[in-house]
Amino acid sequence: MAWLGLKPDGEVVFQSRRMAQYQKVVEKLIESGRAYRCFCTREEIDERRGGDPGWKYDRKCDSLTEDQIQQNLIEGSPFVVRLRIPSEHVHFHDLVRGDVSFDGIEFEDFIIVRSDGSPIYQLSVVVDDHDMGITHVIRGDDHLSNTPKQIFLFRAMGFEPPIYAHIPLILGSDKKRLSKRHGATSVEEYREQGFLPEALVNFIALLGWNPGDDREIMGLDEMIEEFSTERISRSAAVFDSAKALWLNGQYISKLSDEALEHIFVKVYEKQGISVENSDRLVKILDLLRPRVRTITELYDAGLFFFRQPDNYEEKGVRKYFSGDNAREILEENAHLIENCSPFDEVELEEQLRAKAEREGGKAAFYIHPLRLALTGSISSPGIFEIIVLIGRDECIARIKRAIAYINSIKGLE
Repeated sequence: MAWLGLKPDGEVVFQSRRMAQYQKVVEKLIESGRAYRCFCTREEIDERRGGDPGWKYDRKCDSLTEDQIQQNLIEGSPFVVRLRIPSEHVHFHDLVRGDVSFDGIEFEDFIIVRSDGSPIYQLSVVVDDHDMGITHVIRGDDHLSNTPKQIFLFRAMGFEPPIYAHIPLILGSDKKRLSKRHGATSVEEYREQGFLPEALVNFIALLGWNPGDDREIMGLDEMIEEFSTERISRSAAVFDSAKALWLNGQYISKLSDEALEHIFVKVYEKQGISVENSDRLVKILDLLRPRVRTITELYDAGLFFFRQPDNYEEKGVRKYFSGDNAREILEENAHLIENCSPFDEVELEEQLRAKAEREGGKAAFYIHPLRLALTGSISSPGIFEIIVLIGRDECIARIKRAIAYINSIKGLE
């Protein structure tokens, strides 16, 4: 959450440190008759249920006398605590779903404290919400069934329930509940995949809400300023991985030079590659920035600038290194690079295109094998910028290495 830039407005509450408060509330509920101890064993309940899925707890222990209760306590009989549910309707206005109603007779006296003394979620969250002064609870609509139980607890405790808003769940591309098979993953994994926190927050926020116009890129402060529950969608949003990648790419493209340089250097240092801030690095990032969607892609796309490619793309080898004249083409490229003066993008391009014209061919005839030799890939930023940024001597060394590779796959010395 800190990485995402989502900071708590107040002190963080840990339920594990509030057991005494929960116990205090439970004792008051028992004293007021709103809750009672249940000494029924699981076996006894299963026997009375008799396999009926619609059976509700029959309140057997609600009729125990005080003497019977005390005797059970003296004997150390284990017990749970159940909330006594009144036979009344629960009405509330949901900010997303509108008016919602539940009938109390549909609910059994549910357990609020387990036999080991630990409170269940329903109890602890209600006590916490009250003590923290929570006014609005905005959550997924899979929690809608919890709401009447929590309202029963709020009423039993004499507390005013908060206002609820239940948001439709995010769906996968098949319109089913989002899961790992759709590519859903944890925030930490998105971070490892190279997503920027600002982009991830922006993307998730706009899945179930919109600012009232067609804006797609919004900062956190802007979203806070524009937010209103009225614009929360009643329809389930579909998680679009391609859209998330596109949005992340937009954020990368808008990073300041300093911010992108810092990220780039840190990523490479993590992989044991030393990169210094320099004019060369600025130029490299200017080439890579429009071509990547994640920081991981940024690392992969820029690796060839700092070390020779480990291998050559198989498709490129078949297309550009397997021909009879592959070595000749690379040797001519090496000669051109070695003798080009001045050594810049403009002069390199003019000389290569002039050579292609003299030979009656196209510049691509020379460019594609050269790109594969220098980068290991058949796609990259502009080849002439690459040549200058890699440097004359390194380019010639890589071309020689590619020629040696061609010789090896053809069985030549």
